[in-house]
Amino acid sequence: MIKHLYIKNFVLIDELNLDFEGGFSAFTGETGAGKSILIDAISVLCAERASTSYIQKGKDKALIEGTFTLSKRASALLKDAGFDTDEETTFTREIMNTGKSTARIDHRIVTLSLLRDCLKNEMDIHGQRDNAYLLNTASHIHLLDAYLNDKEQLKAVKDAYDVYSSLQHEKDKAMQEVYNENDLEYFNYEISEIDDADLKSGEDTELEEKEQQYQSTKESFDKYSQIISLYDDSLSDSLYELNHAVQSLKDNDSVTSIQTQINDAYYSISDAMEQLHNAFDNMNMSEDDINDMEERLFTIQKLKRKYGHTIEDILAQKEQLQKQVNAYTHRSEYLKEMDGKIANARTVYNEKADILSTIRTKGALKLDKEIAVQLHDLMLTNAKFHTDIRTGEPSSFGNDRIEFLISMNKGEDMKSLAKTASGGELSRLMLGLKVIFTRLQGIRTVIFDEIDTGVSGPVATSIGRKMKALSKDCQVFSVTHLAQVAACADSNYLVSKTDSGNQTRTRVNQLDESHTIDQLALIASGEVTDTSRKAAEELFRRNQA
Repeated sequence: MIKHLYIKNFVLIDELNLDFEGGFSAFTGETGAGKSILIDAISVLCAERASTSYIQKGKDKALIEGTFTLSKRASALLKDAGFDTDEETTFTREIMNTGKSTARIDHRIVTLSLLRDCLKNEMDIHGQRDNAYLLNTASHIHLLDAYLNDKEQLKAVKDAYDVYSSLQHEKDKAMQEVYNENDLEYFNYEISEIDDADLKSGEDTELEEKEQQYQSTKESFDKYSQIISLYDDSLSDSLYELNHAVQSLKDNDSVTSIQTQINDAYYSISDAMEQLHNAFDNMNMSEDDINDMEERLFTIQKLKRKYGHTIEDILAQKEQLQKQVNAYTHRSEYLKEMDGKIANARTVYNEKADILSTIRTKGALKLDKEIAVQLHDLMLTNAKFHTDIRTGEPSSFGNDRIEFLISMNKGEDMKSLAKTASGGELSRLMLGLKVIFTRLQGIRTVIFDEIDTGVSGPVATSIGRKMKALSKDCQVFSVTHLAQVAACADSNYLVSKTDSGNQTRTRVNQLDESHTIDQLALIASGEVTDTSRKAAEELFRRNQA
């Protein structure tokens, strides 16, 4: 969701600071005031082409900066790119009159592709027909699945397909590969080399830890030895004799205290030296052990250089080599075995895919009914929507080929949504679909650029109320010229232009309630009078309830 927008030297805008909340925001103003300039600026911010024509005449550069609260997906993408993700993130585009442009995230220069990837699912600007996800037939299967939200069955199909596809790929590869006797001999040699090593998973890590321990121990080994020799050779007996002599003194008050202290010290030193002996014994490694360890590590490192970075990689390579040998020496048996495995995997896949197809067929009927309600609300009474499900090629998404079909008028054949002619009816259709799919797509902000052109009356009211409904799931911006639409908005902004000498400039101001009602009256009747203002206030109150 966009929280703040700053624009400087962009076309007719000198400098603009706007704060936004969630919900539905409407932008109104007379024709030519520059409402679409605002949408163009947001489009550039979202990584659309930055033309030098956007730079205000006489200026060196233009700047667009937006502060967003991002979805978990976008935040994770930034984290992977090395950013510390905060509650709000600032995105910047700077266009220079040299033709170059700069993209920044939190004031750090980034590639345009990273900026685009972060914002592509955050903002949906209606009107960019070529990029509309609803018009992309390939996305229809994913939209239906998102609506159904049966992740468990989707995963079951994907897992089954991965097994089937992997086996089929393995067989195809075996059919294409041709080996000679020298190849076979070399493969067998490599298999034997790995077998002879008798590798154990995790063995290398354990040996490396022991080697590090030995290297560390070796440095203090002499000191341990020196201390123990000093104690065993002279101090041990001397301390014993000292303690024995002290304990044999005649008992009196002053001697008793001394005897206790000497005796405690003697046994403390004895205990400490016993622990030191144990530590020394544990660190003591024979020369044979060290040689065996280093030789084993050398063998493992040699195999790693040839076959993989880990023991698991080496063992996997051995399995692959064995398959290649089997494919050569037992080709017909191997292919027959693979055919059996592939057939079994395809049977399992088909079972999972058929279950998913049944779920989709039932769910599509529910989706069609829900969209029919949306179309009715938007007064597209003759429009019919249908989710067409046909059998296609196997894939990780199942056997279904799914396409959204629409008929906008009575007697008109159903045709692909992607091939539907543009116009006001299509815009209303898209609005209805977005009420359902925007939340499922995780889109945070939807922008409509005058989709209400050519409508009026009850249809305009239905559009405004539908945008209001959509704003419960995401932030909605609408550039509109209809009072019925603007009356439904939570926030209203006036886009106006001023002429000063030979310059025209665009300004955007947020309206309070009183000025909103004045603007609604002006839009509806062309002037603000007591009568038009009263009607506008009634319209506003009715749609804010």
